[in-house]
Parts: sequence; C-alpha cells; structure tokens
Amino acid sequence: MFIVAKAMLYVCFALLMGAFILYSVPRESRPEIFFSKKLILLLIVFTPLFGIGELIRLTMHLGEDFGYWMTFQNIVFSFEVGKGWLFLTGISVLLFFMVLFNDIKEDRFFAGLAVFLTAGMGISVGYASHAASLESLGFLAHSLHFIAVITWSGVLLVSGYFSKGEGPNLSFYKWFTPLAVGCLVTVIGAGLWLMNYIVPQYVNSYLLDYGQALLIKHILLLIIVVYSLINGIWLKKRLKEGTTGLALNKWIKAEGIFLFLAFVTTAVMTQQTPPHDVADTLKMEEPSKLFTLFSGIVPGENPMLFFNFSMMSLVWLAGAIVLVLSVFASIKQNKSMVLAIVASILAAGAIYLAVMSSVSL
Repeated sequence: MFIVAKAMLYVCFALLMGAFILYSVPRESRPEIFFSKKLILLLIVFTPLFGIGELIRLTMHLGEDFGYWMTFQNIVFSFEVGKGWLFLTGISVLLFFMVLFNDIKEDRFFAGLAVFLTAGMGISVGYASHAASLESLGFLAHSLHFIAVITWSGVLLVSGYFSKGEGPNLSFYKWFTPLAVGCLVTVIGAGLWLMNYIVPQYVNSYLLDYGQALLIKHILLLIIVVYSLINGIWLKKRLKEGTTGLALNKWIKAEGIFLFLAFVTTAVMTQQTPPHDVADTLKMEEPSKLFTLFSGIVPGENPMLFFNFSMMSLVWLAGAIVLVLSVFASIKQNKSMVLAIVASILAAGAIYLAVMSSVSL
C-alpha cells in the first residue's frame, strides 16, 4: 500500500510540473494539450494525501507502545518527515487556490508561478528525505534530483498522454531537448551525490533488496536514455521531413511507461533499509532473494562483491544490444509500440542478468 502511495505521489508531482511548464511556454512552442482544471485541482489535493503515507507507516511502526494518535502528532510536529509534509501541504493549499481562481491555461505568468510553487513542493520532499538526515547537503542533492526527475518526466508524460491535434512539433523540441539534457545531467550528478551518502558500497549493495531495486532503477534509466536519444534526435529528424507529431507521439508514450516503472522502483526503494554498511545490514536482514536466485551466491559474514566478467555475462550483454537495436528498428519503421516496449523490457532483463552473472565474492 505504501509503495503504491509513494509511486502515485511521484506521478502527481510529474503531471503537475509537466502541465505547468507546458502552459508557461508560448502556445506555438508546445503541443495542444487537454488537461482540465478539475484534473489539476485533483492532483494538487492528492499530492499531500499520497505524501502522508510515510507518516502513517512510521506511526504504525512506532505507535504500538505510545498510542497511534499521540505518535502521529509527534511525528508531524517533531520529525523532519512530518515538518516536510506540513510544508508540502501548505504550498499545496496555496497552489490549489491560485489555480482555482486563475486561468493558468491562458495566463503564462500564473503558469510560471505554479512551476515555482511545485518546485517548492519538491524541495519539501528533499527536506524530509533520508539523505537530508545524514548530511545537510543531502537535502540539496535530493531536492535537485527530485525536481529534475519530475520536470523531465512531467513534460514527457503530459505531452505524450494528454496532447491532441498535431502533437509535439519542432518548436517544442527546440526548448525541450536542452531542458531534457540539463535534467538528465542533473539526475545523474545528483544521483551520484546521493549514492555517496546512502550507498557508498554500491556493488556490495546488490546483496540487499535496496541495492537490487537501485540496480533495476539504473537499468531502467539506461533504457529511458535510449528512448530520449531516439525521441530527441531521430523523431526530430522525422518531423523535419514532414511526418506529423501525432504519428510519432506513441514513442513519447513508450518512454513515459518506463519513467513510470522507474517511479515504482524508486517507491520500492523508500520501503527498504538504506545500506550504509552492507555487512552490518546483513546482520539484521536476509540477503535479497533476487540476488541469491540470479547470482547463485550465498554471502558469508563479511561479503565483498566484485565484477568478474564471464562468457555468460557477455552473452547476456550481446543479447541486450541486439534487443536495443530491435527497438530502434521498430521506431525507425514506425511499427507497433507494444513490440518496442516488450523488446525494451527484455533488454532491461538481459542487462540485469549480465550484471548478476558478472558479480563474484
């Protein structure tokens, strides 16, 4: 339940940020989108409701001895996660009434202000993050990472799933391509920064559920980058040749599906113990069942993983490359989106198996 709430929180953030950014740029530089005010208001309301999931989880974990209501009050007003949620809720109320009493679809000033407020809501997530509790700069790293993710994914999801008419045009790509590149660089840079705090033993973390989820998330990010390159370079070329944006829009939708899968994986990570020291964590938790299943390794008391590439790992990697090339061929020939998505999922699985067959003790 808490994983679903966390994933839906990310979706709400992304859709809000994407809609507000698109409404803040000139009409000729964006696809025509259908995103009703009622939907925007519902997303604003749902954001703090989904955000309260972490507070409820902590209350259920800590409240058995002291009473759930008293524990909940203490978490809201004393814990950083509670203060972050109050900040999120306060900005949500302000954003709700601003959207309610103004036409952000026609007034670019208020749309831009909504982008600023949504970024403020994203900062509240960084404030309540685990990284912020470890290091003061962890707050900045998480906030930058989160805002970059919802900016990049939000514009893609809204332009892919809520556009009508001719769909994205060349004017859209002129500003979105550099924005997406900037967001990608920020996501990678801030992600490495966060890993320094949370997962200093990255390869060793594969032994744990958190590390497995992080590895899957990174593989999904690699698939997303492939789609971004195709959408940003190849499809842009097709638009110049006269193909309509609506005909190419399905590939933006495909990229959006993998962004959603990355949201789900991130939500799973928030429910796992961050492995600051893998050996110490293994004293309290069992090794990941995924790890033992696909690597065949049973860790000892003080395990230390390293990469040892084998013929099997190279075979899986070659299979992944073939599948990625088949995705490109499907898009080039404008074939079925389902076929490309299945090939992409198989490619992600092959990369995962290549990594798992490469680790040794």
